[in-house]
Amino acid sequence: MARRDKPAGFIETKLNAPPVGERFISRKPLFRDFLSNTDRNVLSVVAAAGSGKSTLLSELHQSFLAEGVRSCWISLDAEDDSPASFTNYLIAALGSLNTTESPDTIKLPRANPARDFEPLFNDIVALMSSLQQPVALFLDDLQHLRDEQLQRFLNKLLVRLPPCVKVAFASREVPLLDLARLRVAGRLLEVRQSDLSFNAADARTFLARAHDLELDEQDLDALIATTEGWPTGLQLAALALRRHRGPARDLIERFSGRDTDLTDYLMEAVLNGQPESVRRFLLKTSPLSRMSPELCHAASGDPASGEMLAHLSRANLFVLSLDRQGNWYRYHHLFSDFLRHALRRSNPEDYRQVCANAAAWCERNGHMTEAIQYALDGQHFDRACEMIAAHAPALSQAHGDHYTVLEWMRRLPTTFHQRRPEILLSHAWSRAFSRDAALSQGLCEQVNTLLDQGAPDWRLDPAGQTYCRLLSMVIQVMAKGTADSVDESLRLGLELRTRLDDQQPFLAASVCNTISYCHLTRRELELSGRAAEDAARFGQLAGMYYATVWADFLHGLVDIERGNLGAAEHHARRANAGTHADGEGVRNYTVSLASLLSAEIAIQRCDFARANEHVSHARTFSALFGPLQPLLLAIRSEARVTAWKGDIERSRRILTEGQDMALGTHQERLFVNLVVEEAELLLDQGDAEAAAMITARARLLDTDNTLSGPHLHQGEREALGLLRIRLDLADGRIDSALRQIARMLHGLDSAQRVSLAQSLRALKAVALWKSQRNNDALRELDRALATAAADQHALPLTRAGPALLPILNAIGERRPDTPLTGDMVARRDLESLLVATLSGDRAPARTTHSEAKDDILVLEPLTSREAELLRLVEAGLANRQLADALLISEGTVKWHLHNIFSKIGVRNRTAAASRARELKLM
Repeated sequence: MARRDKPAGFIETKLNAPPVGERFISRKPLFRDFLSNTDRNVLSVVAAAGSGKSTLLSELHQSFLAEGVRSCWISLDAEDDSPASFTNYLIAALGSLNTTESPDTIKLPRANPARDFEPLFNDIVALMSSLQQPVALFLDDLQHLRDEQLQRFLNKLLVRLPPCVKVAFASREVPLLDLARLRVAGRLLEVRQSDLSFNAADARTFLARAHDLELDEQDLDALIATTEGWPTGLQLAALALRRHRGPARDLIERFSGRDTDLTDYLMEAVLNGQPESVRRFLLKTSPLSRMSPELCHAASGDPASGEMLAHLSRANLFVLSLDRQGNWYRYHHLFSDFLRHALRRSNPEDYRQVCANAAAWCERNGHMTEAIQYALDGQHFDRACEMIAAHAPALSQAHGDHYTVLEWMRRLPTTFHQRRPEILLSHAWSRAFSRDAALSQGLCEQVNTLLDQGAPDWRLDPAGQTYCRLLSMVIQVMAKGTADSVDESLRLGLELRTRLDDQQPFLAASVCNTISYCHLTRRELELSGRAAEDAARFGQLAGMYYATVWADFLHGLVDIERGNLGAAEHHARRANAGTHADGEGVRNYTVSLASLLSAEIAIQRCDFARANEHVSHARTFSALFGPLQPLLLAIRSEARVTAWKGDIERSRRILTEGQDMALGTHQERLFVNLVVEEAELLLDQGDAEAAAMITARARLLDTDNTLSGPHLHQGEREALGLLRIRLDLADGRIDSALRQIARMLHGLDSAQRVSLAQSLRALKAVALWKSQRNNDALRELDRALATAAADQHALPLTRAGPALLPILNAIGERRPDTPLTGDMVARRDLESLLVATLSGDRAPARTTHSEAKDDILVLEPLTSREAELLRLVEAGLANRQLADALLISEGTVKWHLHNIFSKIGVRNRTAAASRARELKLM
């Protein structure tokens, strides 16, 4: 993956397996069965630190690669014990496999610790469950992962692994995983401490090969007994023995059993046995989480840092190479802990100075996340404040990397949070998108209070103070919107909009996007579209593609509701172009939004094959960020694509897991929409009883239920209305269905709400057909087809379900066999697409054949129906055939022909055809 796809602070070398040195002791007998046995696909290596777990995994990794098995590796740290950080590395590791099943299918998250990660984890499990090629995943130092969500995810992943996928992990502690099921099933191979401990033969080979040491049998047995065959204990003892001037027995006898401070003693012996220059270098580089020659030079002041790192690596002084080029290294975790503790204890000021030097070097070299981390490690909070104030606004407001900002806030003492307004406001922005609206608004109020009190340390001129006040207001408006307080957010946003102009384009774009989102939620489409246009203009003026992509996303959804998929595609193309325009950091977030819009357009055309390509890119946004609308779209799109693939149970599982998440996070509207979607899915499968049952269980149609009460917005009320109609039709309550359809159609602005009108007309056609009013049903469906054909807008019509099929078949039977052109080709394509979709045909959607219409040079423009009829006249159809083709009476045909003759100045059908060709009407 390209560097720009990684979040801030991503350490690429953690995805590299440690190289296996020439002097290592092969552990192949311990994993030979795992390598060859197809039934065993989980390897657990549990032992104390320094037991050779990583070495075993590295050798296994190398063996897999030698056999052509695609393998990926993650070296875990304590910082990875969060869903956001872990998924960053897991998804990057899986992306490096380049399998046919997972070519960049899931993008890296912009972390948000308050978001539910279950949908993203389910995506990863589904991805790995679908792999067909041999793949191996390695997780080193699994003991760092204690988060409950991560434990649940790993349990689910291990249970559902296909036979071709193998997972190997190493841990210092017995992992908090349910391995019993794997053990009983014979899928688990376990390597324990006793398996890894060196026996006398292994130890003799190791000491000779790695340290050129040879002990007599008695001394070797004593050393084995003292260290219990612990490889790192032997390594440390060997280093001490090489510098020990007396008999080996004298040194070995000082070790007194398994419960002594063996590690500290050996580390002291190793450290004190080094030359002063080496000892000084080890201590002064101990605060570094990773090391390069340049960073070590800057941190320690040693100009020979490159040579020193190479020496430490050759001397086996617990330095691990992170790449094969020798650019980056790290210390063994135990050795690093010991060195840091030793430096802090002996010279705390040196520790702070090294951190300061490292922060300065990282800042100069663009590693800002690490720079801030070192400043916080060294308790240089003043410097940390300066860097956070300089970089947090872009990270939170432009890139959406809320996890990093919130982590900085956690480590920065609260007394420093008020040092700069940029810190408070970035914190507030990230809290708003972490669904912590109350704290977000509280932070904004702090800013306003401090501004009222003067806040002399902020050194703000009047313009700076005004900007801070406006930004705090913008954040509060957005916080209410992301928390789904749509009406309040809209009211405040409209008030604030009057105060913003071209002088504050970024703020204006943010507010306009929020206003557009709120109007869309309320299905006020004209207003939403206008606000999105304003947001796009302001975003372009500010050079903030992040804002313009949001604007195109919202405008595209408005166009879909209007039934104008062509316009929606325009916004999707522009959004996708914007995702490549703003460089590193922003691309993931905007790619997800743009992909989500593209997926929705494809689904509206029932082109699920194409939608599947886009849905995979949209998952991350939906799993990690708000607000509700994109989250709903992503879950629903994933469920619809999965159902199209034929996996109805998994599709329902996606929806029910989304419902659980919605209830857990108090997102009532999301819950309502997902229950409706599940009920519609069951109705499509012909299971009206189950659909009615889950609807009743959720009490969605109860008049006294708060979930379906008046506080719901227009979109939810319409979705519930359509579901109620379908349930009535399934239960034979035709008159009730027709009354509800009439009520929903009454007063509906069909020019704006095209998609809804199409669904209602399709449902009405079904109701009429069930009432034996077949001709009326044909005409009703034909009206809907006429409005949907040009853009192949099939999905609204499929809301009527498979009950639409007999009506579509009847229309097809009445169509003449004479070849047709123009709109009728598009109409037939749409009819075929609907039949295929409603019949469960997985064939991709057909390409739209509608043609761009030439300008018609007539005194009065022809209507679409008149133009369509004229093309049929040109094809030679008689009046009876015209009536059958258009599902109208012969009298209506004659009336239309009369109007056409009048408009184009002719008197008969032959002249009309000739005149039509002349005017390029066909």
